[in-house]
Amino acid sequence: MEMMVVLAIICILALFAIPIPTDNVSRKQIAESLDLIENYKKPIADLYALNQKFPSNNDEAGMPAPPLLLGNFVNRIEVENGSFHLYFGNKAHPNIKDKILSIRPIAVKDSPASPISWVCGYSAVPEGMIAGGENRTSIERKSLPVGCR
Repeated sequence: MEMMVVLAIICILALFAIPIPTDNVSRKQIAESLDLIENYKKPIADLYALNQKFPSNNDEAGMPAPPLLLGNFVNRIEVENGSFHLYFGNKAHPNIKDKILSIRPIAVKDSPASPISWVCGYSAVPEGMIAGGENRTSIERKSLPVGCR
């Protein structure tokens, strides 16, 4: 009987040691959601190369209206000065629900012929480059994929 009590206590303590993968779930949902904008990055880069400025909204970028761009975890995608703002909702994990992730285009300062790159979330803009739009990311760093922290 005493052994059973000791075993039960050990099992309970072991349960506390098991990590809860909530941040992993959030990261996977964010990674899946980033695929939604992949097809729109090139047109934004092309518009920048042509006009030397980023499109100010979805219409200028040739994209559907924000509420028409949605996925399993995203309920709208807005473009503002070339930046994508992903609004999480729908089936998103509570850690990211009703929060925003910004993906911003970055260009080499004074070199419009240089290729466009992208920064995600809180990721820093490299020296010598400028970012389009503002960073509206409101998701906690620990819930973001490594490249967005």
